[in-house]
Amino acid sequence: MKELIFFLAFLAAQLSLFGQNISGRLTDEEGNPLSYGNIGVIGLNRGTISSVNGDFRIDISGLDNGNIIRFSYVGYESKDYNVGDLIARNLGALNVALKARTYQLKELVVRPEGEPSFIGAKKAGSMAWVWSEAINGAEIGTLFRNSDEIVVKKLFFHVRRNFCDSILYRIKIYDGSNEQPVDIINTSDIWFVAKEKRGWESVDLSEYNIAIDCDFIITLETLRAWTSGDYKTTHLSVGKSIGTFSFSRASSMAPWIEFGNQMSFKVQIDKANTQ
Repeated sequence: MKELIFFLAFLAAQLSLFGQNISGRLTDEEGNPLSYGNIGVIGLNRGTISSVNGDFRIDISGLDNGNIIRFSYVGYESKDYNVGDLIARNLGALNVALKARTYQLKELVVRPEGEPSFIGAKKAGSMAWVWSEAINGAEIGTLFRNSDEIVVKKLFFHVRRNFCDSILYRIKIYDGSNEQPVDIINTSDIWFVAKEKRGWESVDLSEYNIAIDCDFIITLETLRAWTSGDYKTTHLSVGKSIGTFSFSRASSMAPWIEFGNQMSFKVQIDKANTQ
């Protein structure tokens, strides 16, 4: 009898890996919803983002018990859950509360402004990277070489053709010291709505006081799009470049794909001293 019970429990656990979803809500410790938080299986192209109310649903069909699902949000500590442990909890609604990070911020002394300084793409590239509505949480970005102490003032990226009425993006800035996106530098979640049909889109980042003293990678993460037409896609410009790398991933927590072209991104900067 014990062997039968064990077998049935094991079979139920295995069957639950097929055609199953985990759903719930992502919040801060006070219960406030975290909109567009990242939820994904580490190392796999299996991810999603939470809704504006913090609700989420992620498919766990075919995953192993040992796969890890990570919940993350800029400015908060991530939480990891083992798929097998979640199945053992009968896949009920999962309420995930993230704890706010504490940061030791640098004091900035910005040098008097003169002529605007820019780093990144000199002009719009002649090729295109295509984003579609199929995947929310996809990211695309490029590496910026930097050896100074700078403050990022504005981000510019070139739109080759945009079929959407508007797109909600999130900006993430990663430490690129090892030529890979690793730790996120910005401490606040940065969203903006893009409406440019063709040409340079600009985003004012001056209020965030983002100080950087290393190579860095800026990405755009697609969160949502609206359109009145037949297509919900946008084409961002990409150029040829030697020694410059760009990165993309299809969903939250998916592996990064590196390619040797430069996205048509540039940033306006101020030189700064930090204390």
